[in-house]
This record gives sequence, structure tokens and C-alpha cells, in this order.
Amino acid sequence: MAVAEIVAIISTINAAAGAINKVAGTCNDLNTIGSFVGKLGQAQVDLQAYQNKHRNSLSQEELIQITLAKKQYQDRMNEIRELFIYSGNAHLWDEIQMEMANARKRRIAEMRAKEAARKKAISVTIWAGFILIVAVAVFLAMLYAISTYAEPLITDADLSTILLLLGGLPLW
Repeated sequence: MAVAEIVAIISTINAAAGAINKVAGTCNDLNTIGSFVGKLGQAQVDLQAYQNKHRNSLSQEELIQITLAKKQYQDRMNEIRELFIYSGNAHLWDEIQMEMANARKRRIAEMRAKEAARKKAISVTIWAGFILIVAVAVFLAMLYAISTYAEPLITDADLSTILLLLGGLPLW
């Protein structure tokens, strides 16, 4: 399953790179390439997040796949950079790099927020379960106490004893 996630990220890199090459070959509109560059940037973040999440449990095959995916990402980004430079739009490439860095930061912050929310939800669920178990235990203990001690009291006592136990309050 883990290799499938890496393969999915690699296929995203390949699809975005293929689309960029196709667009670059048919037109000189570098704005069209922007969305594909964004997908490549997201694939890089996904790859790094996967590697960080499974850092201690990666197999040799997974490490090789990650290394190849990183190499493939770098090659594609170099090709795109060259497209921008050769078209005379090196300044756009610098701006894209800055925006990609900002997008990576936002994506990482979003992933951290989701993880924190997941941990908080687990914590709340555990506490709610604990409170529910304690409440059920208290309820069962009360039922046991009532069934054990109330029965002899009602059968052996008269009305005055019951009123005395209720605090002498009138029942009407």
C-alpha cells in the first residue's frame, strides 16, 4: 500500500510534466503552464510529507522509489525553468518559485492543522468514552445500592420512617 502512495505521487509528477511539455510544444503562453507547475509543487510536498511520516518504517524499495521521484521532480522543474529562461521570462520563474514556496508553507501548515485536529478529536473521543464509562458505572452502582438497601426499608418501615428519611417534607 505504501508503494502505491509513492507511485501515485510519481504519476502526478509525470502527468503534470507531460502536460507542461505538451503545452510548451503547442504554444508560448507560459501562464498556461502555471497550474501544472502548481501540481508539481504539490507532488513535491506530498512526497516529502510521506517520507517524513514514514521516516523510520520505509523499506528499501520505498526509499528507492522516493529517490527516483525526487530526481524526476528536479528534472521536470529544470526543464520548466529552462522554458521560462529561454522565452525571456526568467523574472516570472523567480516569482513562481516564490509563490511555490508560499504554497508549500500553506500546504504544510494545513497538513499540520489537520493532524492537530485529528489528535484533538482522538483525545476528545477518549475523554468522552471515559466519562461515559464512569457515568454508566456510577449509575449501575446507584441501581445496585437502591435495589440492595431500599427493599428492606420499604417492607419493614412505616410511612413515618420514610418521611423522616425524606427530610420530613410533606408529600402533597
